[in-house]
Amino acid sequence: MPNSVHSVLSVFSVFLVSAFPLFAQQPDSTFFLVTTDPARAPSPFIGNGHFAVVIPPLGFGPSPSYHAGVYEHGPGDVPRIVSLPPWNAVAVFDGGGWLEAVLPPDSSVHGDHWLEPLPPPVGALDSYRQVVDMRSGTARTTYDWVNQNRRTSVAVETFVSRAAPNLAATRLELIPRQPGRLRVRFAIAARPRPRRLALNRIKQLEPAWGHGDIWYPGSMAVRSRAAVPVQDGARLSMISMPVGRTSALAEGVWITWSRQLPAVSARTTSSGGRTQVEVAFDASPDSTYTFTQFVSVVSSRDEPIAGMTRELATGHARGYDSLSADNAAAWQKRWESDIRIDGYPELQRVVRSMLFYLLCSADSGTALGIPPMGLSSAGYYGHIFWDSDTWMFPSLLLIHPDIAHSLVAFRGRTLAAAQQNARANGYRGAMYPWEADELGHETTPHFAVQNARSEIHVTGDVASAQWQYYLATGDSTWLAREGYPVIRETANFWVSRAVYDSAADQYHIKNVVSVAEGLIGVTDDAYTNAVARKNLDIAVAASRRLGRPADPRWPTLAAKLHLPYDSASQFYRTYEGAPDSTLGAVTPLLSYPLGIPMIARAKRAQLEQAVRQLLAKGPGAMMGSTLLSVDAAELGDRALMDSLLPHSYQGHMKGPFLMLSETPTNESVNFVTGAGGFLQQVIFGYTGLRLGDEGLEPAFAPVLPSRISRLELRNVQVRGKRWDIIVDAKGRRMIARPESSAR
Repeated sequence: MPNSVHSVLSVFSVFLVSAFPLFAQQPDSTFFLVTTDPARAPSPFIGNGHFAVVIPPLGFGPSPSYHAGVYEHGPGDVPRIVSLPPWNAVAVFDGGGWLEAVLPPDSSVHGDHWLEPLPPPVGALDSYRQVVDMRSGTARTTYDWVNQNRRTSVAVETFVSRAAPNLAATRLELIPRQPGRLRVRFAIAARPRPRRLALNRIKQLEPAWGHGDIWYPGSMAVRSRAAVPVQDGARLSMISMPVGRTSALAEGVWITWSRQLPAVSARTTSSGGRTQVEVAFDASPDSTYTFTQFVSVVSSRDEPIAGMTRELATGHARGYDSLSADNAAAWQKRWESDIRIDGYPELQRVVRSMLFYLLCSADSGTALGIPPMGLSSAGYYGHIFWDSDTWMFPSLLLIHPDIAHSLVAFRGRTLAAAQQNARANGYRGAMYPWEADELGHETTPHFAVQNARSEIHVTGDVASAQWQYYLATGDSTWLAREGYPVIRETANFWVSRAVYDSAADQYHIKNVVSVAEGLIGVTDDAYTNAVARKNLDIAVAASRRLGRPADPRWPTLAAKLHLPYDSASQFYRTYEGAPDSTLGAVTPLLSYPLGIPMIARAKRAQLEQAVRQLLAKGPGAMMGSTLLSVDAAELGDRALMDSLLPHSYQGHMKGPFLMLSETPTNESVNFVTGAGGFLQQVIFGYTGLRLGDEGLEPAFAPVLPSRISRLELRNVQVRGKRWDIIVDAKGRRMIARPESSAR
């Protein structure tokens, strides 16, 4: 944690109370991410799981905004999540210059430059302060804009409503310190179209290409736009369509201002990819002028305009304060399920930030997975990987099962696409794509085609998540209707994919890309075979729960599927015939999350191999180091947990808003995959609990890192009951909450 965050929190505690009166009685500082540096980087994002927006340094400006499930597919390119036409393109003129942020000249080529701060074109910022209040999902930015002999105090507050999935709002307050005529401009402005790479055909990336060159967001084609003056305000709207898709996106902005603005005039214009209103008025020194912007974003194949118009009118009628209170209450309801850590305030804030950014990227009822970067950027094109099923889903399952349902529902909704993918590759059953768009189609770029064809462990990961959801909920109706078809068809895939060796009476899975992706074309990859076996066992168990006949090939294949166990050394090798240099790259995952039975000696050997790799090569991708502490906890090794803990997050935390980078050396943020892995370390490692046939069950003695004196998982929801789980010096306790049933 940067020292500046600690100092800012102590200096500006009074500001936090006055800025967020709902929580003014006893504000918990670990819910606030704060900076006083206008050059802070990277920029945070806030959202409600339906859409999100990056908060730029000024608090306003045409920053990226992403809507879950809105993808495009340009010619020769892979499908991409789109960056919406920015609805927060605000600018202020003080009589001598504009306070605004403009897109950099090369924005048509590269990715999200708005993740980095851009200095204002004129003047300077004084007394700067930016806060993300995670308890209410609200961002507030305050500063004095100093432009030669002019000074204007600026305060901007923005939230994306957790209570109303299609609404957001911004309040802008200006206090000029000198008289003069001010102008304020509000706009919806389409982003320039990217200069595309033909990633459906390019076989190899150029060494000079960085992430920004290939992870540019998808494009929207503007179909119509309008700006309409209304009493004491204006309404802006823009209708656009993702390239290559049939859905439409409607964005509406209703701007209001005080009818007491002196000598006010407003001019609305629409042309090209921009619609705007510019308001001018005579300002008096030290007077406060407030502008409110209500935003509605609706994506649909049917009537998005009507939906946007209705939502926008509702938001305007309710008013900013009412919408803000509803949003805060909805977030407060979410935070009833929380992870509380005593004795380690730094880690408490880290854990809260990880859970917050996951919640900004997912919600109930969406039937969508979560991309590796959530709704923060177009990283990895916004595609859905096994990250969603194996890394993020388990961390949401016990505390927000309704949100976790969206992740498994995505795989159920796209089962037909996975079956078609299996047929296209010559197999039966369902072969889930390595990278999926919102339709569930295989969308891996051609330069990584080997992953699309051979990194097949994702199919087993999908089935495992389905079964975990059933174990946590005990919902047999859901299992029969939604989960079992996925489990059955994924098991059928392994039956068609495995090869029988009659001489050894064994089955093998050949020519796969390992979880350690540099290992290509290997046979009997430890993780792939283990997750396939688990998939087959799950199919048998699910059949029994539902009273349905299991395919006899499932248990036969599971029993005879070869795992590369080294009987002399008594641990698993990375793949059959793997050299010692690969030891520890994959096999710790067999213990957790897969739960493959093995002796303690094998668990420790594989963990120590991974630790040696970690110390020799560095942590690399965050998902590789986050779960090692779970294995250490299973072994009851607190000293090893203590040594692993900083490796699992500290090098990945970027800037005052605790954005996670995929690796310590890159700026690929916000890597919510890593957040999911880290939270599993806390939920399933420190507590010693696992999901089993009876729900949440003790698997081993709990163990906390030495700096944590007490851990509380609040409002855990399992099998229709709610629990508080406490781990401290007295051990582990599960305390039933008074509520009779889970949400």
